[in-house]
Amino acid sequence: MAKRPDFEPLESTRGWVVNVPKSMTTTGKRARKYFPTLAAAKRFAASVRASHASGLRGSMISASLALQAAEAERILDGSGITLAEAARMAVAKLGGAESREAFGDRYWRAMAANDCVWSDKYQSQMDDLPKWVPAEFLRRACGGIDRAAVEAACREIRPSLKQSSLDMKASRILAIVNFRPRHKKSSTIAILSPAQAGRCLRVCESAEERRVVAILLFAGVRPDSESGEISRLDWAAFSDREIYISGEVSKTPSDRLIPITPRLRRLLRGHPESGPVMPTGWKKRWQRIRRDAGIADLIDVARHTFCSNALAAWGMEACQAAMGHVPLSQTTRRHYARAVLSADAVRYFR
Repeated sequence: MAKRPDFEPLESTRGWVVNVPKSMTTTGKRARKYFPTLAAAKRFAASVRASHASGLRGSMISASLALQAAEAERILDGSGITLAEAARMAVAKLGGAESREAFGDRYWRAMAANDCVWSDKYQSQMDDLPKWVPAEFLRRACGGIDRAAVEAACREIRPSLKQSSLDMKASRILAIVNFRPRHKKSSTIAILSPAQAGRCLRVCESAEERRVVAILLFAGVRPDSESGEISRLDWAAFSDREIYISGEVSKTPSDRLIPITPRLRRLLRGHPESGPVMPTGWKKRWQRIRRDAGIADLIDVARHTFCSNALAAWGMEACQAAMGHVPLSQTTRRHYARAVLSADAVRYFR
């Protein structure tokens, strides 16, 4: 039976049929309705036309979704922000795929990664964790979960939960939210060639970025953006000749001085007198720089490159002092005593 563009009832072997275009259905798919009489078919067709003309398709959303929309409108009242704009802002705030990962998915990843690692008591608590929150909490994006959301979810299951129990459960749930796979150290390390080091500097998009990359390459400062020395280092620690790494900044409690070589001095020209060395959003910036330089997977490569060249140019004792390693460190001997010629290492710092 051919589809009629005028949306009129058609006679068929089963009575009368109305072909409903997909633009007029609640599902977005073409539908076919059968009626015993022509009058019933015409009444249905007229009602669908009227609903469509008013901008409706029928029961498009559930009652719970309608209530949530109404609550969102109440929260946004007076802000000048529409519900659609608020939704776009929320999605933008969530950021990348890591933030959008469902809590339940991250929970199972954390459980698998820590199998036979946690203590028996901690493991038992983690096994019970899914019972502490509503099922829909497991589907929430991790980037949108904070302490307040966790407490609300726990109290939804047990309204009379004691504060001590709530604190324990919240700490376990937030540990899952903040779970990151442990970085596995390789038995070998990568060292940048002079050309690769130069490429890292050239792909920087600002002098601010270039200075930080220079500090990583030519001073060997520990690079982690969340807990590394670069995250705590201040420009006030820089003099004309050296960088002072205090016990508060260093991974180890001891202080150390890192010499500022001629090449590093040129790259640091014009730096601020004080203030944080690490710019905002450095983790993503450093990822982009490594990607653009073709070394995306080499996270600690700058420190490894510095140490290998410092060992060849300055000798074991001076290298260990600059790196913050204990005297006669096996780490220095095992990992960094690589095939870097002394003359090449000297040129690296010039």
